[in-house]
Amino acid sequence: MSASSSGLGSDMNPEPLVRAMLVAMMLLEECGPDEVDPDTAVRGLEHMGYELLQYTDSEREEFRELLERMASSEGDAHMAEFIRGIPFAMGLTEEQ
Repeated sequence: MSASSSGLGSDMNPEPLVRAMLVAMMLLEECGPDEVDPDTAVRGLEHMGYELLQYTDSEREEFRELLERMASSEGDAHMAEFIRGIPFAMGLTEEQ
């Protein structure tokens, strides 16, 4: 998932983009039925998971490493736990 392999500029920091994705995932995961239709939330998360599964094995590993770095530096314990659960929840790994 290096910036150069993704077609993005090699100096681009992927963390803000990944953080935006994580915030959207958390919103869909934790919102109530009066905020977002549950079927729509599940469908959105499934689409995100499908796109993440397009990574090669080495890109998946790089993505998991990035998530772990982000979780380790996260000040909010709930968000850190959520970030660490993403690889399992999205089917990128069988280990939680």
